[in-house]
Amino acid sequence: MVVPVRLRSLWDRLLAQDDDGFPDAHGAESGPARSGGQFVLGCSTRLDADDVFDNLRQQVSAFAEREGLVFREPTWLYNAFVHSSFVLDYGLDDPTLHFERLEYLGDAVLGKIVAEHLFRALPSHLEGDLTRLRSELVRNATLTEWALELGLDRLVLTGPSVKNREILRSSRMLGSVFEALIGALYVDQGEQGVRRFLARWLNPAVDKAAKSDGQSQQNAKSALQEVMQRDLGATPRYEKRAATGPSHQPEFEVAVTLEGKTLATGKGPSIQKAGFRAAEVALADYLAAQTELDPID
Repeated sequence: MVVPVRLRSLWDRLLAQDDDGFPDAHGAESGPARSGGQFVLGCSTRLDADDVFDNLRQQVSAFAEREGLVFREPTWLYNAFVHSSFVLDYGLDDPTLHFERLEYLGDAVLGKIVAEHLFRALPSHLEGDLTRLRSELVRNATLTEWALELGLDRLVLTGPSVKNREILRSSRMLGSVFEALIGALYVDQGEQGVRRFLARWLNPAVDKAAKSDGQSQQNAKSALQEVMQRDLGATPRYEKRAATGPSHQPEFEVAVTLEGKTLATGKGPSIQKAGFRAAEVALADYLAAQTELDPID
């Protein structure tokens, strides 16, 4: 994908060794923002504006080398670590200059690749198992673990308006940055580049799921109870809703409820298996909702 002209020209200027000025909101050159206070790269590195761009280049380049990432257009990689506060504090209200567009793309790409990987790698797993596992892999808590493992919290570039430094280690921030990195990989290297990058986490997850295949249904009921008690302080209940079919081939429908509200229903050749199925669906739905509604820490 071609880098937008404005984005390329801006980062060429920012990362030039002889940084001779920075365009203000009206396109004029005002020089580096010497009067704009200090910017922060990561959780602890405070930098004067004169040093921030060179430091960003060095740290991001070291990260790419450590992870074996070779970008055709390094601009995308730098863009993945720039928080909107950095752009806005410079007076550049331009959505192409911070990571949120890449985050949007990365979120979609991550979901697609994880879903397809699980579908192909776990051919014997039911839809409920796959949905639950996908939800667990793409939720903010998981992405935060991966981001911290990569040290992304040390690369996020924010402006002085961000006073609370702990936000750089929040699940909302790190989940967003990880998705932006996935977006940058995708536009620069396509799906194959993203798949190679994610393999270190997806392959162990698949191995673990495959080994526990025989216990997956029972685990769904246990996991649902644990999650509901932890998050909502309530215990799910199961009730038979229907029984149909001949005696030699019955089909039961069981509902799982929480404090009188139906979470999901499931069908199966026995009440037990129908209950397992209801638990799988309820757990997958709940985890998917938490992924969408994860609050800012």
